[in-house]
Amino acid sequence: MFQSFKNVPYSIWLITGAHVAADLSSGALFVALPFFKLKFGLSYAELTAIVLLQNLTSSVSQPVFGYLSDQKSRPWWIPLGCLIAGVMLAAALLAPTYAWVLFCVAVSGFGSAVFHPEGAKMINWLSGNSKGKGASLFSVGGNAGFALGSMFLGMLLVADSDILYLFALPNIMISMLLFFNRQQFSRLPQQGGHKAGKIAASVRFSLPLAALLGMVLMRATVSSGLSTFVPLYYTSVLAGNAAQAASLLTVYLAAGAIGTLLGGPLSDYYGSRTVMLYSVLPVSVLVYCFTLASGVWSFLLLALISMLLSATFTSSLVMAQKMMPGNIGMASGLTLGFSIGLGAMGVLGLGRIADLVGLAWVFSLLAILPVIGFVLTLLVQEPEDMVEQAG
Repeated sequence: MFQSFKNVPYSIWLITGAHVAADLSSGALFVALPFFKLKFGLSYAELTAIVLLQNLTSSVSQPVFGYLSDQKSRPWWIPLGCLIAGVMLAAALLAPTYAWVLFCVAVSGFGSAVFHPEGAKMINWLSGNSKGKGASLFSVGGNAGFALGSMFLGMLLVADSDILYLFALPNIMISMLLFFNRQQFSRLPQQGGHKAGKIAASVRFSLPLAALLGMVLMRATVSSGLSTFVPLYYTSVLAGNAAQAASLLTVYLAAGAIGTLLGGPLSDYYGSRTVMLYSVLPVSVLVYCFTLASGVWSFLLLALISMLLSATFTSSLVMAQKMMPGNIGMASGLTLGFSIGLGAMGVLGLGRIADLVGLAWVFSLLAILPVIGFVLTLLVQEPEDMVEQAG
């Protein structure tokens, strides 16, 4: 299956590379928090505000930029968004005051929001009949960027705080490559556009689309919840050590990248809905088993959970784009940004539950949410089926 990626066009690899660079900022922000705390003497509430602001600007605003992208395609948004995301986070690291940190982080988030819908839409057009494969590469680029961002900034902080401006270098380089190769994107079908009536019709929400977004919300909450609480659960409830907890998280992220790569080709072959149905429900059982496991079984179970969740990520992106063919940018913004952003905010609620009734209850809820996601997926229809029923 992985051999099929050998024939991927250069332009898709280029945009995937831009996705890596654009998401370096998201991964690096968590590593930057201790740096900000020490530099400005911030409270935990003030640090949380930085993360919340970045999440709001980068995720919740994505459907707006996706809608604008659908009205008039703007390929130059891809290098621009990538450039802003990296340069402004570097500016936040060099900012003289906390207020400037907030401003720079917010603008960096908007840069990410500008990049993602247009980038995902461009990948959709460039992929032809292999849209799942293209979406997989694009998505795993984001996974890689998130993981590498924390590592890259960590290396810069250890080396010398006077060279933090180098954080923007990958974004500058990939943006220049995109600019010099812009002619590859100038002959794509977006230049012809869609008729206004078709766009207006496609933007209408239906029950299958609402169910799909609900499933994405459930999946995003489980994914973010596991990323947040697995290390805490492993150390406080299972009495593991911090090194093992960090290893668990590394396995979780690495397995997620594999699941993302597999999800796209499987969606092309079996259909997005089928992949989601067979992926989301087993997560419920596996999360429950994880709470009972120990040793190597904890690693194996968490890897399987991550692969299944990531497979639904790619499938849901492809499905949303199929269900909104005249608004591919907005569909990408809804699945890549808005629903995932709400899922991340849902983790705040899980944290409150952990404070009130204990961490074990959080994992009970995380085991229930995939069942809700499965029920919602039953209401989702492949666009071909929707057309047949309408006829």
